[in-house]
Amino acid sequence: MSEPAATPNESSADRAAPQPDAVSNSETVMQRPGGGGGAGEPIRHFAEGEMLGEFKLLKKLGQGDMATVWLAEQTSLHRNVALKLLRSDLMADATYVKRFQTEAKAAAGLNHPNIVQVYVIGEADGQHFIAQEYVQGSTLKGYLQKKGTVDLNLGLHLMRQVGAALQTAAEQGIVHRDIKPENIMLNKKGEAKVADFGLAQLTQGGEKLNLTQEGVTMGTPLYMSPEQVQGIKLDARSDIYSFGVTCYHLFCGRPPFQGETALGVAVQHLQNEPPPLKELRPELPQPVCDLIHRMMRKDPAERYPDAATVLEDVRKLIRAVKEEGRIEQVQLTELTGASRAPRTFAARRPILTLTLLTLLTLGGSAALGWWMRPPDPRQVPPSADYGIAKSDPRQMYLQAVFNGQEEDGWLALIHHWDGRSEGQEWVARAHEQLALLYLRERDRWNDAERQLDELKSQTGPLKDVAYTKARIGEAVLAANRGSLSGAKEILNQLRANVEQHGLDKAETGGTWAVLLREVRDRIDQAP
Repeated sequence: MSEPAATPNESSADRAAPQPDAVSNSETVMQRPGGGGGAGEPIRHFAEGEMLGEFKLLKKLGQGDMATVWLAEQTSLHRNVALKLLRSDLMADATYVKRFQTEAKAAAGLNHPNIVQVYVIGEADGQHFIAQEYVQGSTLKGYLQKKGTVDLNLGLHLMRQVGAALQTAAEQGIVHRDIKPENIMLNKKGEAKVADFGLAQLTQGGEKLNLTQEGVTMGTPLYMSPEQVQGIKLDARSDIYSFGVTCYHLFCGRPPFQGETALGVAVQHLQNEPPPLKELRPELPQPVCDLIHRMMRKDPAERYPDAATVLEDVRKLIRAVKEEGRIEQVQLTELTGASRAPRTFAARRPILTLTLLTLLTLGGSAALGWWMRPPDPRQVPPSADYGIAKSDPRQMYLQAVFNGQEEDGWLALIHHWDGRSEGQEWVARAHEQLALLYLRERDRWNDAERQLDELKSQTGPLKDVAYTKARIGEAVLAANRGSLSGAKEILNQLRANVEQHGLDKAETGGTWAVLLREVRDRIDQAP
């Protein structure tokens, strides 16, 4: 998702200015032999107020080589979406259409707070389109154009969120292929959302980039992995490289390699080592610089093997920031070169075999369940030290969000404020965040159930909405455990409550709306 190409009446300076509303409103630059990406049959022109199937076009947001993007209302659900109208000449080839549908549907299966959600892939009146989440804010590129660089806290916060998005995609076997600041959206809450998962294949798989064209210094080659330059098969480690280049830009204010042509930039990715980040930002802790340079190693076997391992180290750094003077002592995860292959989801949580066998011998499955359970936050203080935030539950909640939305943060809040009236609302919110965290991990579903029970037992002004969210979570668990009929029964009982609290709308329901839509889709698609 690059910045939209300038229209005939738009100057290059205007194009560089950040837009007030950031959506997936721009495309990867796809250079065609003999000229720019605009060659070929133009896409059909639409007007404000026009209907395309169930979508009412409200405002044109941008135009790229692959699509025109509109803010539109999905009238059946009364929600705003970013509607990408794909160029007609790209859709003329049946093979191309099939590849597009396969890629887009894979991306639509990704549900994560840090991923721009794809809602619908369809066709109306001969026009192919993608309807996806409308994100208000700016791209990371626009933010950096305005601010230059980020400080350590914000940089680590953004790295954690983008890393979590890449981890989720890799677990589904999806390689983004075009990670860069233009493809990272920042909403008005400061949350990062990665756009166009799985769709970059569409712009890069059919034709090779014309790397000899002059002036192509703002496109994909700035963040391209050496494997991409060589045209060899990619895996998730290619995204790790591009993520590392993006992080370098984040802290340095520019990518590590620049040149007169795309070819000049691409060759540097193959041959040159990036200038040491520590020399350009001396105040950055050495472990932060080391982490970013590890992601940018030329040989994929010498990089971090996956986003999960990157996240482990980012979280270490986030925790160390809270302990003044400790970050320079952080030991990054040891990498062992080619022996470290990308991990699968099943291997993400290492199992201590000898300990488990001992537990099973002593007490069977009950002992295993006891050993795997999370600590009771009301009896065992979490390891995280949240300092003065303990005196204010709201500040403690916000600090937990900023520090990476990790389990320790929510457990700490519950431990310090459970049972105290002034912290009741924030304790309920912490239980909600733990429930969402555990619902995403198969081996934590029982823990999710405990948190949902806590949500259902809440009192006070948030009682009804907390109960409804808990029941949506129970529907998710029922579906995950194979009982779609049970999930359907729960949702039927909740219909009025969901509508009353707006939990079926992305704007008000947030992650719960995503979960609700996912369960409904699974129920509707069941034979």
